[in-house]
Amino acid sequence: MVLEAVMICMDNSEFQRNGDYSPSRLVAQRETINHIALSKTESNMESTVGLLTMGGRAKVLCAPTRNLGQIMGEIKGVSIHGKCDFLAGIKTAQLALKNRQNKNQHQRIIVFVGSPIDCDMKKLTKLGANLKKNGLAVDVVNFGKENSSNTNTEKLEAFIKAVTNDDNSHLVNIPPGPHILSDMVVSSAILGGGGAQAGGFGAAVASPGGGGANLNNGGGVGGPVGDSEEQMLAYALRISMEEARDAQNKPAEEAKKEENKSEAKKEESKDESSKMELDEVDEDIDEEAELARAMALSMAVDEDDDENAQEDGPSGEVGADDDAILEVFKEEKFIEDLIDSTGVQKDDIDIQKIIDNSEKDENPKDKEEDKGNS
Repeated sequence: MVLEAVMICMDNSEFQRNGDYSPSRLVAQRETINHIALSKTESNMESTVGLLTMGGRAKVLCAPTRNLGQIMGEIKGVSIHGKCDFLAGIKTAQLALKNRQNKNQHQRIIVFVGSPIDCDMKKLTKLGANLKKNGLAVDVVNFGKENSSNTNTEKLEAFIKAVTNDDNSHLVNIPPGPHILSDMVVSSAILGGGGAQAGGFGAAVASPGGGGANLNNGGGVGGPVGDSEEQMLAYALRISMEEARDAQNKPAEEAKKEENKSEAKKEESKDESSKMELDEVDEDIDEEAELARAMALSMAVDEDDDENAQEDGPSGEVGADDDAILEVFKEEKFIEDLIDSTGVQKDDIDIQKIIDNSEKDENPKDKEEDKGNS
């Protein structure tokens, strides 16, 4: 089968509350999308399927993937909202397919239209020409009671005519219910059943005795009812096994994440502790440097004091003391007292002569100092 990347556009507008397709149009679309996703992924092991909704505002729920469990999970969460924007849905699907991972995949859009299309035919044909230019194929499923009497069929026929290239695009008009929507689509040309034509309503319906009209007559996925049931059962078993495996792996993954977090915290604590140690070492080095600087300054001050003491000590102080002593000796009263203490008569000693001799002794010393300074 052809390698494809498929985007399914789901109509979740307010019209999907109707119950003409049991149990409602929205639920019928869910079942049909499950059949399409299974058929596309089973037909080629590299084909992928994506999903978007067109109600209110086009929104991509799932990019093209082979994880059918993800698609089923997204379909279950779809709710009814607003009006269907056909043009926005097609353009969003085109953008999603443009960003597909495998560029070898052929691009296909499957659109469910269960409400009236508001845009005019000119815009639809222009969009179809653009899609054809970019190599996209489009399949449209037009269903709903009101769509059998409005202009949807005419507009969609013009759109498919503009987009088709070598009959690669199809329009399937589903007649008003009660019908099983999935049976109609699976047996149509969208999945290779060949029971639908790009024509008016009733083209997708075949008689019970005809071949390829619905699942009860061997159309759709291929083979009788038993083969389809076996495929759906295998699909359900595979999904349940994947969910069980994910549930088993989840605690291990969470434990691994916690372990990684704890290791990261340990590394951060180690980095912080090493940083603190480096800061402490830097502080100790700074303190030692300051202490050494202070000691050096104190030693320099002590040396200066010693030098000053050496300069001023012996010569200066002794010289000052000698001068003071000589001044005392020059006083007559001191000399008289000194003579009286010796018991010598003052009349026998010429005190003035002693003073004159002492002054004579000082003058040679002053002369020698003057010579030394000069």
